[in-house]
Parts: sequence; structure tokens; C-alpha cells
Amino acid sequence: MDMSCRLKTEELRAQRSKLLAAALLPWFLALAGGAPAQTVTGHTGGTKVILLGTGTPRPFPERSGPATAIVVDDKAYLVDFGPGVIRRAAAAAAQGTPALEVTKLTVAFLTHLHSDHTVGYPDLIFTPWVMGRKEELNVYGPEGIEEMTKHVLQAWQQDSDIRTKGMEHAEPLLVRAHDVKPGVVYTDESVKVTAFRVPHGEWPQAFGYRFDARGRTIVISGDTSPSSELVANCQKCDVLIHEVYSPVSVVPSMPDWTAYRAKYHTSTEQLAEIANRSKPGILIVYHTSGRGPNGRIPEEQILQEIQKTYHGKVVIGHDLEIY
Repeated sequence: MDMSCRLKTEELRAQRSKLLAAALLPWFLALAGGAPAQTVTGHTGGTKVILLGTGTPRPFPERSGPATAIVVDDKAYLVDFGPGVIRRAAAAAAQGTPALEVTKLTVAFLTHLHSDHTVGYPDLIFTPWVMGRKEELNVYGPEGIEEMTKHVLQAWQQDSDIRTKGMEHAEPLLVRAHDVKPGVVYTDESVKVTAFRVPHGEWPQAFGYRFDARGRTIVISGDTSPSSELVANCQKCDVLIHEVYSPVSVVPSMPDWTAYRAKYHTSTEQLAEIANRSKPGILIVYHTSGRGPNGRIPEEQILQEIQKTYHGKVVIGHDLEIY
């Protein structure tokens, strides 16, 4: 092969490498928790919904554990703190939402105490503090969040002692948890947050939340079977964020799976009925669960099952999307 042919071959290989890298970059970013945020609805007002985590206990790499941010101007309010919450918040901040810089995370709400919604709690407590958060972290949730907080702080007592009393000279770690009851649980100049009971299997207390903030009403279901309380709190709300499962899904390892899912979660058919009754401006589906005999049930099928009887605006939510 002469020199000119060899150079052309190398140029073609270089071009192919660049094209392959460009094609794979979004995939690698998603796995690393840094997939580009995208504003799906074009909403640019003072109140936004940012999906930090849309997953389930199953550890899909492109979906962090359940965590949602309501951002009003320069203030962020978290709902749930599943695995990956702080990395996802940092990614959202880096991609244009400064309210989610980790040192600014000072208010959070918990729907219920299931592990997939709470294992990011130590991360929420400690990482922003280590990075320089000086304000008190306030967390509101069902009965048990105060006790959980006490034990988390005890588990990392040596860490906080060394950081505050040792060479780092860190500021004191300030965390206050609040066991709350249904009703208005938080207000400030930007938002009013109302907790309402939802049925979630054997949990004695589980909440959904309604945010009334700067011209938008946002309702988050948490994990729940069909709930009349949720419908009452989302009468023509602007945004409804709701969990769902496909009725054709199976879990071979759980012999009473059919009874379990009916008691703990909401099917696509049931969610369509809820949406028809509550009439949200947009229905955002998250925490989607379902594996069929051929593996993961496609998102398109989930949407089709909902849209059989619900004809409003509905989307499947993904991590770092903005609405």
C-alpha cells in the first residue's frame, strides 16, 4: 500500500472513531449520571419540576432511585431521596439549574420509608455538609423519619466528630426531621406544601404531596394503590407525577405478586381512570415497574395501556428531564 492510500485509510478510521464516539457519548453520560437535562414541555416560568430519579428498586443504570425536585425561582424542594439523589442534583445544577447545587439543598419531603426512597438519605445529610452547606437541613415525612434521622446521625457519628473537631474545622451538622400528619406541612414565601394520605400496602402511613407554588399546582403520588385523596388534591392540577405498573408484569420470586401489586401500587388502567377524574395539565409517569416473560416491558406499551382510556397529555418521565 502506497503512502497516499495509507493516509486515506487512517483518515477514514479517524472519522469512524469520531462518529462512534459521538453516537456513544449520550449512552456513557447516562450511565455516569450526567445525561443532558432537557426541558420537555418548554416550560420556562418560575416553577419547574426536575426529575432527579425515576426508578424502582431494580438498579437500572439510567434511572436513579425516586427523587423529584420542585424548583421555585432559586429554591429547590426535594421529594424522596432514593439512591443517586445527590449526584443527580449536581448534574442538574451543572446543566443549568443552580438551585440544585448541593450546598443549597435544605428542604426535603418523604413519601414513605421504603428503602428505595430513603437510602440516599445519608448522602443528602452528609455530602452537602461536607461540601459546605451551613444552613439547617429540614426533612418532613411520615412517622418514623425522626427516628431514622437519629440512627443515621448515630451511624456516622465518628465521621461528624472528626470533621468538626479535627483539622477540617467543619461547621456543626444541622439536621431537623419532622414527623408530620396530613395537612399543610410547610409554607414559605414561595410555596405551600400539603401532605395527604395514600394507601401503600402494609405501611401504616404513606403520603402524597401537593405543591402550590407561583401559579402552578404540582401533585406527587409517591407509591400508592388508587387513592381518592390524590384525586381530591389534583382537581385540574397543572402537573401530576404518578407511579404505575403494567398489569401484564410478573415477579416469579413472589408467589402472591398479583395480590401484592393490587395492594401496593397502581396499574396503567387504574392510572388512566385517576387521570380522567383529576384532569391534570400533564401526567408524568415515573417509578414504572413491569417485567414480562420477555424481559422489561417497553415504555411504549406502558403508554399505550394508559392511553386506551385516557386521552390527555401523558409522558413517561426520565432522569433529569424538566417540566
